[in-house]
Amino acid sequence: MTRMVLAAWTVGDHYRMLITLGPRHLGEDEIRTTLAPARAEAVATLRRGQREGVFADHLPAPVLARALEALMLALAEENAASPWADPTGEAAATAFLVAAGVAPLRAALQVQEVIGRDRAAGDG
Repeated sequence: MTRMVLAAWTVGDHYRMLITLGPRHLGEDEIRTTLAPARAEAVATLRRGQREGVFADHLPAPVLARALEALMLALAEENAASPWADPTGEAAATAFLVAAGVAPLRAALQVQEVIGRDRAAGDG
């Protein structure tokens, strides 16, 4: 899930305008169809995490997935419009995991671990 969020952050940063204009110009049905594969993957990952006790289970996985999607869009919007900047997505990914029910310290460590592994893999 952490890698998915970090990847979405990078893509969202590059395609922010398209993401913002999409619902207005394509319509909700087209957006729903386009995002269906990513949403299905997010729901499956959340369900697995809920079964394993990694993510909170106070909401059904599809509801939690939509809430987390809205959080990511809001964070991306703020990243573009305010002095707060999160170029690597580290803060956004941590916030996402915390909202999914991961303890804040554990979430931060998980994100740092994934970023570190990805950097090491890119250097090798």
